[in-house]
Amino acid sequence: MNEPGHKQDDQALYDECLKKAEGNQARALAYYNHRRSLEADPECEDLDHREKWPMLTPLLILYTLGTIGVLILVYGFLANRLGWW
Repeated sequence: MNEPGHKQDDQALYDECLKKAEGNQARALAYYNHRRSLEADPECEDLDHREKWPMLTPLLILYTLGTIGVLILVYGFLANRLGWW
C-alpha cells in the first residue's frame, strides 16, 4: 500500500469512475469500490462465467413437466367426454 504513486493511481481510478458515473458521487464510489475489490481479489470465482444460464435447467424441467401434465389432463377430459374408455 505504501508504494510510490499509489495515491495517484487511486485518484485516477476514482476520477475515471466519477466520469463514468456522470458526476454522481455515490455511483462513482460504488464503481470505485467494485473495481478495487476486483483488483484486491483477482482469484475470486466469477459465477457468471461458470454457468451462463443458471436457472435454465430447472425451468426447462418444470415447463416440460407442466406441459406433459396439461396434455394428460386434456387427453383425460376428452377421453371421458368422447367415451374412449
